[in-house]
Amino acid sequence: MGRVLSTALARARVLCAVAALTGASQAVGATDFQFSLDARLVDSDGRKSFLEGGLGTLRFGSDQSGLQLGRLRLALDQPIGQILTVHLDASSWGDHEKNPIDLTEAFLELRPYPHSGFRARLKGGAFYAPISLENRLAGWESPYTLSYSALDSWIAEELRTIGLEGSLEWLGTRLGHDFDVALTGAVFGWNDPAGVALANHGFALQDRQTGLFERIGQPGAVPVRGFEVFHEIDGRPGFYEGLEVRYLDRIVLRALHYDNQADPGALDAPEHRFAWRTRFNTAGVRFDGDQGWSAILQWLDGQTYVEPVEDLYRGWGFNTRYALLSKHFGHHTLSVRYDDFAVVSHNASPSGNQQGHAFTAAYIFEPSTHWRFTLEWLSVHSTNANRQIYYGEAPLATESALTLAVRYALGAHR
Repeated sequence: MGRVLSTALARARVLCAVAALTGASQAVGATDFQFSLDARLVDSDGRKSFLEGGLGTLRFGSDQSGLQLGRLRLALDQPIGQILTVHLDASSWGDHEKNPIDLTEAFLELRPYPHSGFRARLKGGAFYAPISLENRLAGWESPYTLSYSALDSWIAEELRTIGLEGSLEWLGTRLGHDFDVALTGAVFGWNDPAGVALANHGFALQDRQTGLFERIGQPGAVPVRGFEVFHEIDGRPGFYEGLEVRYLDRIVLRALHYDNQADPGALDAPEHRFAWRTRFNTAGVRFDGDQGWSAILQWLDGQTYVEPVEDLYRGWGFNTRYALLSKHFGHHTLSVRYDDFAVVSHNASPSGNQQGHAFTAAYIFEPSTHWRFTLEWLSVHSTNANRQIYYGEAPLATESALTLAVRYALGAHR
């Protein structure tokens, strides 16, 4: 416990020094910043997670019960003129990461003024694709729970757009209509290994976002073996295309098709890493009512495969869905979520097969813009063939965690 605290405080001093310099520039209207420190008291009976080299489905296993660093974050927004902004988002997570502090997003965003009922936007750099309906706060965090859904936990772990994204929005509500419509498209690279984590350890429910320059898992720990997911192998760009419809800012419908277009036979010889062809479709709806009620339904279905030897196909299908219901009243928010998820091996071996579901309940108290207190209970029931294949453990596991989080934040709110 003492080592975790001292490490967290040391990292906090580094980010506070940067924040102080940022504050000085903010005084002259140059830079907006956000700084937050999230500390957690965890009681978990989970197995060792993939972050520690295991096959548990929680962020913290039973050997990590006690005081933990949830997240230490600093983000900067630097306007350049009237319509261009630079955004940098850096975090430390308090685990055995390759880099103690790493970027989760870094991009330039161009937002021209609306014209004739249309608004365009162009973004370049590293950022999240417009998939999540629950992670709508700054830092790609959720206002409902600590842990993300299985869907968004996987996105946080393996997906980041490193490329160029453009969108065009028809502002119907400004023209007397009840809805707005936006089309989005992107081309990207440096995501060729995406999908290998699903095949190796399956879905998990956690809030750990992989940094742009770090690895997933621990080196040498099977089956994940520790690898950098944001890596270019075959030189072929991927793409996604999406549609969003907003009805009176109360109902959001979102759909997206994603394909990294990786060559499943391409090999990065020095690192001995293959490209994984990963593609999926996702769709969902979010409703925000008058009385503080919110509801989300979202679904994702796809496949990933690799061909390390000619004519040797190794593929896995994957799907997940969740339903979330939340009630906000005053300084309080109550939320419940149900997740269902599966990874299905299309090979002769059952390696990678996973089936599971999870229940989450969370209570959030925010007495001010600076403080947030969260109590969350999470239970995951899953089978994973790799537990028996690699560790000789029973494939079936029921894991749960009770977490109390205290978060302090400073700066502007995006």
